[in-house]
Amino acid sequence: FMLDEETGGARVRDGQQVMVGGMIADKTVKYTRNNKTMAFLTLEDLLGTVEVIVFPRDYERYRQLMEQDSKIFVKGRASVEEEKNGKVICERIYSFDDARREIWIQFETMEEYENIRPWLEETFRSSDGYDQVVIYISQIKAMKRLGANMTVHGDSALLDMLKEKLGEKNVKVLEKSIEK
Repeated sequence: FMLDEETGGARVRDGQQVMVGGMIADKTVKYTRNNKTMAFLTLEDLLGTVEVIVFPRDYERYRQLMEQDSKIFVKGRASVEEEKNGKVICERIYSFDDARREIWIQFETMEEYENIRPWLEETFRSSDGYDQVVIYISQIKAMKRLGANMTVHGDSALLDMLKEKLGEKNVKVLEKSIEK
């Protein structure tokens, strides 16, 4: 959204659908003539900052996600003017937690899964989080998504432990889209 140093123009087109993510570095709340609340957010990532304009309807819908230092994704439309950095007109806000992952664990047979199941359940209980676990039994081509009480925090420590115990090729991580 920053001006291109070579061309002096914006890198996105006016009205283009965009998705940006980062941390809320600044939030300014304003009131419209109708006394409705709106906000101007400064979203910061490793490359820079972008201003996000949140109109009253969306402000009410997403106000709980718009706290200082919150990490969010914003889907919206680019607003680009000559010689100025682009802005995003907010249409939807997602928490970083909405960008969940699935941990797929493959077993050759149902018996193999049943033998290691107590260890898995104990491991998952000690790694509470938001990532869903999917068990796949290749012999019968069956998959099962474990319930919400078995969601995990799929950090590198957990993944390394699973790969060491079950084999590298039997543990995969799928990034899920935040689109709902």
